Amino acid sequence: MTSVQLPGLAGPLARKAEAEGWELDAAQAAVLPLLAAAEESVRRGVSDGSVYLWGPPGGGKTWLLDAFFDAVSVEQKRRLHFHDFFRELHARTFEGYGRKGFREQSAFAEGLDALLGDARLLCFDEFHVSGPADAAFVTRLLRQVLERGIVLVATSNYAPDDLLPDPMFHHLFEPGIELIHRHLAVACLDAGVDYRSIHAGTRPSTGFASGHHLRHPHPSLLREAGLSEPEPEETRPVQPGPVPLNAARAAGDQIWFHFAELCEARSAASDYLALAGQFSHWVVSGVPSLTEADPYAWQRFGNVVDVLYDAGCRLDVIGFADYEGRFPGTGNAVDLGRISSRFGMLRELS
Repeated sequence: MTSVQLPGLAGPLARKAEAEGWELDAAQAAVLPLLAAAEESVRRGVSDGSVYLWGPPGGGKTWLLDAFFDAVSVEQKRRLHFHDFFRELHARTFEGYGRKGFREQSAFAEGLDALLGDARLLCFDEFHVSGPADAAFVTRLLRQVLERGIVLVATSNYAPDDLLPDPMFHHLFEPGIELIHRHLAVACLDAGVDYRSIHAGTRPSTGFASGHHLRHPHPSLLREAGLSEPEPEETRPVQPGPVPLNAARAAGDQIWFHFAELCEARSAASDYLALAGQFSHWVVSGVPSLTEADPYAWQRFGNVVDVLYDAGCRLDVIGFADYEGRFPGTGNAVDLGRISSRFGMLRELS
């Protein structure tokens, strides 16, 4: 790694990395001038300077976004996970659908006003387009943010041209891709290293990475992880959304699910988001072998990993004994790679 000394905001970001015991690599240092230009645009109140950082998992995109956001000294700023923001904006826009006088365009603008307020800087982590139904909505979101003169800094695992990669529907997001290329400085952050795996030995004591992967539910492993199995009388239903879910335990800051009750049920990412706001410690037990669950169950489990990582919740996983570093499922390879990188942050006990 190479130490850097750059003017403006870049210097403080480099010093923050050094204070945390590491130095920015060449790929990270190369994007610092773009972030410094974005900060200058925010400070001057002008609408240029937006940035789109993309690259494979574990390259430091989220760290840079968080450090940048903390360093920008204005109060009118928002730092959001794209999935959370998009789903909330979608819900606000369509909550009055079917009522007399409902107008989608005005409902969209009102929802955006409520979520952004007077923001001059908007930071999005994990920018993506998940399907054809989202393409027009995300394009409208980009256009509105840019027209309002908000400086946008986004991270993604996808290059702009690879967003909505399904060839049958990719053309639907081409207007959004054009907006990104026209109005945002696009940079790839890829040093060919997954720092999550390299720094696994220096795991944080809190948050997602404080959790464990117990390949077997041996009592000694449970004790080492600080876990105790729920008693039958602790089982109770929770209802974060339309479908109730059976939790083996939901007490204090801990919620414990059996894989079948959480991932083979009709649960959704919005359920996990709601429960993550109530419980900071999650346990998922009885996770089967790679060949035993259907693709939809694995997709839900991947969503659990994504949501809890972004929310900073501890996750302990019990089972999944044959996992070898490649997350199962039928999703896009980019998304599965991100989930594998995040899952690899858990301390393995076997």
